[in-house]
Parts: sequence; structure tokens; C-alpha cells
Amino acid sequence: MPTRSELVADAAVTVLARDGLRGLTHRAVDTEAGLPPGSTSNCFRSRSALLMAIVDRLEQLDLAALDPGQPDATSVPTVARSLAESVGSMASPRHVRATRARMALLLDETAGPAMAAGHRRFLDLLEALLAQAGHADPAPAARAVSDLLEGALLHAASVPARTVDVDALTDAVERLLR
Repeated sequence: MPTRSELVADAAVTVLARDGLRGLTHRAVDTEAGLPPGSTSNCFRSRSALLMAIVDRLEQLDLAALDPGQPDATSVPTVARSLAESVGSMASPRHVRATRARMALLLDETAGPAMAAGHRRFLDLLEALLAQAGHADPAPAARAVSDLLEGALLHAASVPARTVDVDALTDAVERLLR
């Protein structure tokens, strides 16, 4: 059973994906969650706190999209495959709501502070995976891979009926990491 904060964060992701940042209000989240007016404000007093809750929830969903365990980081090709499969999952109809919410946050400067911390954690995870896989220079490689993956997600989420070709994305990540 989700906590009230989790319920509100999930509803906020839905509102953001559907209505964009302009439509993201505490009242709209209350309505989406089926909660009495003021419930979202009780959990997240400010818009900034609500945005941070969305970023945290999206991060939880992203980690859940990875393989159930820690990704296999025994080699660069296995990391590339794991990342491509995760992006394929995140772009699927089942997860596209979260991907659209993420894209809305990425494109709005007011959400920048909330996104920066989550993006840094993702880069740290990528860097650690690449280092474990034996990549010679994991920090810049992690940034480049992140850019590629975000681009693939953007296209998949914004173009109707477009899917991620996991094999092609795996090849692209591997080429980038050479």
C-alpha cells in the first residue's frame, strides 16, 4: 500500500505528463490522486518541494526499469545492453507517462534545480557501472551515454508509435564507448 506521499508523487507525475508544468498545481494533483483539497500541500508545501518529489519518484521508477538486480557490469557490451534494454522499457507504453514527465522537466528552466541532483545521481551510477566494466575514462563517457539515452527517450516519447530499437541502441552505446 503506497504512502500518502507516494500516492501524491505518482499523481503529480501523471499530471505533469498529461498537462505539462503549467498544469502542475497542487489542486490538480489533489484531483488526480482523488484526495481532498490541500492534501498535496500537506505533503509538499511548495512547488519546489513538489518538483523534487516528482524527480525522486522518477528516479525510483528509472531504477525499477533496470534489471531487478544490479546491472551486469562485467564488460562494456553488457552495460550497453542493460542500458539499452532499460531505455526500451522506459519508452514502452507501460512507462511512457514517466518518460513524458521527465521530458517536461528537462525542458523547463524552473525545474532545473530539482533535476540537477537526480541527473548527478544518474551520472554517478553510470560512471560506476562503466568503471566496473573496465572503461578507461568513465566520467566523460557517462555524460556522453546519458546524452544519447536521453535523446532516444525524447524521440520515443514524442513521436507517436515510435519505439526504441534495443539492438541499434546497444550498438550505438558500444560505439560511443570505444
